[in-house]
Amino acid sequence: MHSLSMGKGPVPTERPVPVFDIGQVLLRWDPRGAMAPHFDTPEAIDSFMHEVGFMEWHARQDAGRPVAEAVASHAALHPAHAGIFAAFYDNWLASVPGEVPGTRAIFEALLDQGPVFGISNFSRELFDRTVPAYPFLGRFTGLVLSGDVGINKPDARIYAILCERHGLEPGRCVFIDDSARNVEAARAFGMDALLFTDAPSLADALRARGLAV
Repeated sequence: MHSLSMGKGPVPTERPVPVFDIGQVLLRWDPRGAMAPHFDTPEAIDSFMHEVGFMEWHARQDAGRPVAEAVASHAALHPAHAGIFAAFYDNWLASVPGEVPGTRAIFEALLDQGPVFGISNFSRELFDRTVPAYPFLGRFTGLVLSGDVGINKPDARIYAILCERHGLEPGRCVFIDDSARNVEAARAFGMDALLFTDAPSLADALRARGLAV
């Protein structure tokens, strides 16, 4: 969504500033769901994903490569699977099977108190397809998508972009992500960072930092 607000000066520093990842924190993501109609077993899907380097391929879309270009490129490399690459993105929402239990309530409780930001490895094309199904994703005070800036986490530059755009001090940010690599990178950049496991643990960690949820 292009209507997300951009920063207009520094955020007040007396309150820690929550910064959310999206996939596996706010929304569940399982690419197997979008590919299931084309395979007989979960094991067959896993074998396919390994054969074609699926996760590395998809990460390039997260970094901004257009879906149509990605499908054409990988179809040329793996012509036997050409139809599956296109069908995966045509059936994209089947890979987003719902919210992560409990975290939307935390996200919205924090929004009631002040700004809440986001950093996500997410294609702009696919994010814009996802928001109509999960409209609360349009409520971020500010959001940096890797697809917009051409940089995936854990590259430190993506954390810097968020702070520069919105006048945030890294040390005041509480970054929440399910990936240990991304959490470690945020900490190296100077942010407080939490490795997400589940909503109750997240709520406890945020309360310990003075955020009411």
